[in-house]
Amino acid sequence: MTSTPEPRDFQAEVLDRLDRLEQKLDSDIQRQDTRIDELGARMNQWEERFLQLSRDNLAIFRTVIIAAATVVILGNLLDKADVLGEGAARLFGK
Repeated sequence: MTSTPEPRDFQAEVLDRLDRLEQKLDSDIQRQDTRIDELGARMNQWEERFLQLSRDNLAIFRTVIIAAATVVILGNLLDKADVLGEGAARLFGK
């Protein structure tokens, strides 16, 4: 024959279990909040790294474009240098 527990003992046991579950749930929520904050901080770090890389790449591209434009312009001037030299010599009577 099985005996049924007293209603008050059963109620106290259920309430105790509910309290423990509530405490565990609260600690789990706090841990998750901490993890979310850490993830947000990491995302901000990676975003800053990406933005810095973008700025660095932009600076490199500008330097390359300016260097290429300078080479093209000066290359054309050097090709014409002998013509300019002859024109200057005629202009100044040499």
